[in-house]
Amino acid sequence: METIPEMTQYITNFSLDDCAKGNQGFTRVLLQLFGFLGHGKSSFINTCKYVLEDGEYKTYADVRYSDGGRTKARITYPLTETLTLVDNRGCPTMNNYEKGEIFAQLGNLLPLDEKVIWPNVKKGVQYNNKKDFTLVDRIIQSENVVKSSDFIFPIFVYSVKNGISSADREELKTLLKTVTELTGIFPVVVLTYKTYPNMREVKSIFEDMGVEQIFPLENFTPEDHIKTRGRHEEVLRFFREVIKDIEFRMETIWNPERERQKRKTFLVNFVHEREMKIQNDYMKNQSREKEQKEKKESEKNKESNSWCILQ
Repeated sequence: METIPEMTQYITNFSLDDCAKGNQGFTRVLLQLFGFLGHGKSSFINTCKYVLEDGEYKTYADVRYSDGGRTKARITYPLTETLTLVDNRGCPTMNNYEKGEIFAQLGNLLPLDEKVIWPNVKKGVQYNNKKDFTLVDRIIQSENVVKSSDFIFPIFVYSVKNGISSADREELKTLLKTVTELTGIFPVVVLTYKTYPNMREVKSIFEDMGVEQIFPLENFTPEDHIKTRGRHEEVLRFFREVIKDIEFRMETIWNPERERQKRKTFLVNFVHEREMKIQNDYMKNQSREKEQKEKKESEKNKESNSWCILQ
């Protein structure tokens, strides 16, 4: 069994240059964190930095602002010369608008360390409000900024405390499947608050979804950051397995620019389908409102005619 110093050295010394076919044009790995608000992404970042740097506990990602929904940017946190954590903006729900924004971040199609703009959606007026359909434009405008040389590795952070309802299971499964299609890699799942009683149940649900790599752990916090061997080993094992997965992926031939173009095409198609659905829903809603209005007018006319007859 590897010791903590051995695992730490393996992680910090990892280089894409040492992969079976070399770096293939990639210069770093972006560990793309994504998930819902309040599920521990920011605390996980602080935990990773604390374990790998092996110094005093510091708050790098402010939980009050990130997990509270105030994060307005894709923020990078370099871990080693090769590995960089990316705190992508979380979302309260996963409707089609927010999914589009999440996929654009995960596909690394939007700039790093810059403001993330959520669409301004108002129910019932989406089709007419063209300002809501700016995601593709932003992706095109960012093409000279984003780097094809970044290897994308998706990591889904989920809090055990929230459980998973029957209604959410299919939606989560579809989300993970879509992220796999976008990135070419099935997301690793990190379960926070592992000491909660329903941890095994939640882990089992993700396993039923087909998730192969699941890592339950307890984040360090400003109030609870006493170093223990068990908690350190959990984080180090997570990184070790992620690196092994990256090394396995790099055994096949990759073309960084082609991969970026594939992700862009995927996102553009997703947005197009989303807009077509919104357009159809809008037209149906307009037709329904028209029918209701005509029905009310018809009933009003009938009442009026009945009154005239009685007179």
